[in-house]
Amino acid sequence: MDELLPQLLSFPPHPPPPQPIPDDQYDRQIRHLIQVLNQTPANKLLGSVAGGGDLLDILDPSINTLPYLYVLLARSNAAQGSGKQSSNTLPRTSVPGGTLWKKMVDFLERFDGKQIRYAGGEWRRLVEFVAKAARSISEPFQAVQPIKTAILRLDPSAATFTSSHLLLARLCLEANAYTTALPLLNMDVIYFPQRPPTISYAFPCTQNQMSYGYITSESGHSARVIYQDHLEYHLYGALILIALKKWERALDFLELILSSPNNNINAPSTIQIEAYRNWVLVGLLFGGRRLQLPRTVGQQATKTYRAIASPYEGVAEVFKSGTSSRLTEEFRVGANIWRDVCISNLYPPTISYAYSTPSKDGNLGLMRQVLEAHRRFAIINLEKTYSSLSIPEIAKRTSPDPNDLAESEDYIRRLIARGHLFARISQPSDPSKPVVLTFLPSPSEGLESESEAAQHVKLKERTELLRRLDEHVKETDKVMAQSKELIDWQKKLNKSKEAGGAGGSGGMMDMGWDDPIADEDMMADF
Repeated sequence: MDELLPQLLSFPPHPPPPQPIPDDQYDRQIRHLIQVLNQTPANKLLGSVAGGGDLLDILDPSINTLPYLYVLLARSNAAQGSGKQSSNTLPRTSVPGGTLWKKMVDFLERFDGKQIRYAGGEWRRLVEFVAKAARSISEPFQAVQPIKTAILRLDPSAATFTSSHLLLARLCLEANAYTTALPLLNMDVIYFPQRPPTISYAFPCTQNQMSYGYITSESGHSARVIYQDHLEYHLYGALILIALKKWERALDFLELILSSPNNNINAPSTIQIEAYRNWVLVGLLFGGRRLQLPRTVGQQATKTYRAIASPYEGVAEVFKSGTSSRLTEEFRVGANIWRDVCISNLYPPTISYAYSTPSKDGNLGLMRQVLEAHRRFAIINLEKTYSSLSIPEIAKRTSPDPNDLAESEDYIRRLIARGHLFARISQPSDPSKPVVLTFLPSPSEGLESESEAAQHVKLKERTELLRRLDEHVKETDKVMAQSKELIDWQKKLNKSKEAGGAGGSGGMMDMGWDDPIADEDMMADF
């Protein structure tokens, strides 16, 4: 160990030099360090330093990221090998609260993201071990924050989808740690790990590059991801957003699933069917009406969705034009369908939707919110017809118990207090007369109704969003310009021009992507 330690501490130089190390030198030096680590036997990494000290107490995870990671993996492998008969049984040191666990968590929260670009497989193994260790004692919550931090340290944009995205989403559902997942769910997935891009950066360490440049199918940062994985991730994300009542963002996730192509155009996948059920209910909760499916969803798929999810269609229809009593009856008739089911039982970790449609959808809580929303929107919509209305009249039209005027008045007061209803309640001077609700003009929407500080924050957020979007659009244009599909299309276009002779019209804009010559299955690899 005394001979190995100087090599482990040799890179990166500390304190850092006045001028950053050029990328080519950085790449050469870090690859040499990785070679040394790969050639070092695990038992040597498990040894102690002179005087009996712990090697991890000498290494700093934020500086000596790779040596620290290799030592952690050597210890985690030893911990798994020392487990008892059950593969889920781990030593106390490696589960939450143990000494090794604390070292692993500290590493995931402090590692150098630049160095970890060169050790994707090792990074992923540690992330997966942390999840396994937390699950082994039924405390998945303990792994949520460290893994979320690790994903964002590797890729602050979270734009390149990895197997760790899916792992974190599942952990958040298992642990009910919904809020922790928000930073990741608020970022859009744009890229997938593929072979190193045609327009590649010279080195993984190159700064200011898009994450798809260093998170590839060969970098090891992600296990092999398939088409269903990104659908599953967005469904889990939608369920988390629904739990947090982030209706609009949840609809974005669900519509992405519904719009995704499918190998069998006449038979949407089980994931898509589940997404459609939730999409119908969330649409009612968000806008008080049944939403229109995106235009990208085919007619046959639409028919299939509506046929399989017919109980939900019935709820949506009654929500639109029925009374509270009719909706309640619809709720009772389908009680066995949307009865609560434990999420971990409905989506077990070893199954990727390779099961039949369950008879119980686990949407009871969402259906109860739909019942409440029907009453809320029914009261709000009265403003379209009346400027004021007595509480008894409102109760007659919207309350499940029209005779309980006190409950109706209390409910309306709560709507006003929460900002759902812009109105005031007037107590008549004559006690024999009913209490009256008077609708008020809604405050102006958007930035005009906000304080200057709130406007500044919102404008700053929108500016940053547009900046990131612009970067991704430009990068995607570069990738598309040299993609195999575009090059093949251009070749066919040139052949078509040559076949047409001099009389043919020229110019790339004369043929669109929908031309039969270019009509290829772009999703064949899925």
